Amino acid sequence: MIKKTQRLLLSTQKAELHSYLNHFFLSNTSPLTQKKMAEAFAAEIAKSLLGKLGSFAVQEFRLAWGLEDDLARLEERLKAINVVLSDAEKQQSKNDRIRLWLHMLREVLYDAEDVLDEIECETLQRRVVKTKGSTSRKVQHFFTSSNMIPFRLRMGHKIKKIIERLNDISALKSDYNLSEQTIDCSHVLHEETEMNRSFESFSGLIGRDKDRERIINLLIAPIKVGDAHPLVLPIVGMGGLGKTSLAKSVCDAENVKSHFDLKMRVCVSDDFSLKQVIQKIIKSATTGERCADLDGVELEKKLEEILNGRKYLLLLDDVWNEDAEKWLLLKPLLSKGADGSKIIVTTRSQRVAEIMGTVAAYNLSLLGQEDCLSLFYKCAFKEGQMELHPNLVGIGKEIVEKCKQVPLAVINLGTQLYGKTDETEWKSVRDSEKWEEEGDGILPALKISYQRLPTHLKRCFLYCSVFPKDYDFVDLSLVQFWMAHGLILQSSNPNENLEDVGLRYVRELISRCFFQDYEDVIVGATFKMHDLMHDLASSLAQNEISIISSQNHQISKTTRHLTVLDSDSFFHKTLPKSPNNFHQVRSIVFADSIVGPTCTTDFEKCLLEFKHLRSLELMDDSEFEAFPERIGALKHLRYLYFLNNTTIKRLPKSIFKLQNLQALVTGEGLEELPKDVRHMISLRFLCLSTQQKRLPEGGIGCLECLQTLFIGDCENLENLCEDMQGLKSLRKLVISGCDSLISLPRSIKCLTTLEELFISNCKKLDLMTIGEEKEKKIQPLSFSLRIVLFMAVPATIALPEQLLKGSAESLQTFIIEGCPNIEEMPECISNLKKLQNLEIIDCPRLSERCIRGTGKDWSKIKHIPKILLG
Repeated sequence: MIKKTQRLLLSTQKAELHSYLNHFFLSNTSPLTQKKMAEAFAAEIAKSLLGKLGSFAVQEFRLAWGLEDDLARLEERLKAINVVLSDAEKQQSKNDRIRLWLHMLREVLYDAEDVLDEIECETLQRRVVKTKGSTSRKVQHFFTSSNMIPFRLRMGHKIKKIIERLNDISALKSDYNLSEQTIDCSHVLHEETEMNRSFESFSGLIGRDKDRERIINLLIAPIKVGDAHPLVLPIVGMGGLGKTSLAKSVCDAENVKSHFDLKMRVCVSDDFSLKQVIQKIIKSATTGERCADLDGVELEKKLEEILNGRKYLLLLDDVWNEDAEKWLLLKPLLSKGADGSKIIVTTRSQRVAEIMGTVAAYNLSLLGQEDCLSLFYKCAFKEGQMELHPNLVGIGKEIVEKCKQVPLAVINLGTQLYGKTDETEWKSVRDSEKWEEEGDGILPALKISYQRLPTHLKRCFLYCSVFPKDYDFVDLSLVQFWMAHGLILQSSNPNENLEDVGLRYVRELISRCFFQDYEDVIVGATFKMHDLMHDLASSLAQNEISIISSQNHQISKTTRHLTVLDSDSFFHKTLPKSPNNFHQVRSIVFADSIVGPTCTTDFEKCLLEFKHLRSLELMDDSEFEAFPERIGALKHLRYLYFLNNTTIKRLPKSIFKLQNLQALVTGEGLEELPKDVRHMISLRFLCLSTQQKRLPEGGIGCLECLQTLFIGDCENLENLCEDMQGLKSLRKLVISGCDSLISLPRSIKCLTTLEELFISNCKKLDLMTIGEEKEKKIQPLSFSLRIVLFMAVPATIALPEQLLKGSAESLQTFIIEGCPNIEEMPECISNLKKLQNLEIIDCPRLSERCIRGTGKDWSKIKHIPKILLG
């Protein structure tokens, strides 16, 4: 009888789900009738969930809280579904029903992830209470047995509901004839591609010499009577032709730079807000001066002061605004510069050119076919390989013809095929069904490039669209953002941690030309996304990402990530109209300054809604000086970033409750880092700027999981904490811009896991304090350093010999720059067995004789190019 009832119930559930599916496909309002949904990545999420179920925290919870059976059933159900996901994801591009099934499954998996995260949070918090006797009574009370029981019951109820939903969805899989496949749950990285290949390696200016020369001549031509002021030259062309690359190249020409007193570049992009454009122009003109707290009148006055009497060149890049009134408000402000000032506007719109241009638009043509072929072969073939594979040359020519003479399409497909000699792979690109989709050659090509990415890179790429166009990515912080959302999978190599794997993901995307404007500054790397790449990522992630601007206030129930371009619209229009659509949001990026008369109150209400937030980023100044106490309730939060915020002076006491926080990046206005930071036991990445004179013991030094520590622009800092021996996992230490710092703590000698040490712009610091010991009985120090950089530390007269001795078996790169008082190299440098790169810059007393006098055989040492940390 029970089995019959179960069969009947299952039959009813399947009928309801079939009805739901039919509603989506037969309804005229279905989003699938307008545009196909992007991939669901259900297999990746399921793999992550299975990993979480095996984590120490969840295992500990299973045993302690009596949920062993429930979690075991959840794991069993996940494994049962997981075996068909690989086949389902292969078929989804041709079967809309399977695609929707995967999207339904994804929503359940996300909810399951939230539950497991909640369990991990609870376990971590209990561990803090158990090990830290000084924790407040209020927190201890929270974890009394009377509170444990309701939590266990609530989690048990949630897990059962998820299992039921998984059962319902799993019951449908037989209808799709999906084959079961053994899933390899080991997380193997794809072969790393060559790092020296990036977007900048393939000149987008091939075939553009005449265009460049003509535009330069227009810019440096003397003004004539009757010329408009300022002169505005639009460069018009479809996306991917290289308008921005051409404009940048023109602005960087020596004869152009010498012709103008001031050069500025602003990416305007989709949302033309007069205030924001003025802020960007000021920021470009002043190399980063913040002006978010100025009102409209003050901004205009500031801009006038900057431009007054100066002949400037302004590049307004990627302009979409076709509202003439907005331009007419900005134009008079730009007329304050000296005669001869000129503006370049890049746009895809002829209408924009008509509104803004004062001279005839320069229409950028398609790239010549021969130039396209030359560009493609440069991207696709290794040196000398082209002659060995004439069959591939012919296929390549056919691929280039499909790119319709658009350079960006040529570059992206060429890099996808780089080093590949299998004719089948080349033919799969040539014969891809994506070419049949509507487009001008560029979007189909970019979709093919995206399609060829490994799944783990696809998700990472799509998540980048959370950040606004023209955003300056930093590899280290982007990796932390990916980690916060579980996008980086542990390598099977035990010597690689998540940060290593994430940096490899970045390098792969750069080498495949998904990023551009790449710049390596040894401490880290910076790069951007082409606006078309951003468009592609945004369109593919449209079901999960919502952008709030002055024109768009909507958020859907499937939104997991929010980008706020206009905070006023968000707080006063989006939040009131969609109060029930926020509990599922996992990340929010405030891409402008937070404004509004009730902003602090609104922000606190906002935090109440985002119960499952994993990352929170404030990209500019705010009206409030401290995060509200409510932030301590964001127990899922893993990434908190407010680097460019100078107004936040304090962190609330509740910050210690964020036991899941993995990355904290603070702004320059912070008065002090609370000592309770020691309770953030999951913290792996800390970028700290503080007004403190001393970092107290019992704070940072207790962070045993900390991998990376940046201490920067701390003008008052005289001493670091003395208990650095507690940083048992620290691998990268950067100290920069700490002019009052005199010495480093002796405990730094205990950082035996440290691999990278960068010290720069510390005027009073004497490096001899590193690792020096007066007591002869102490054993020689042993370090794991691979890279050491000392830059602009003029108080140092000698290099730390103990540090170098202790790194004899590991040091590969050693850079000394701007150290005028160092007179000699220590003798121990001759014992650096793995040293490959040595660079000495602007150290006049450290002569070549002093180096050669060490007795080291320098014939195998490669001098690396000059490195500027900017």
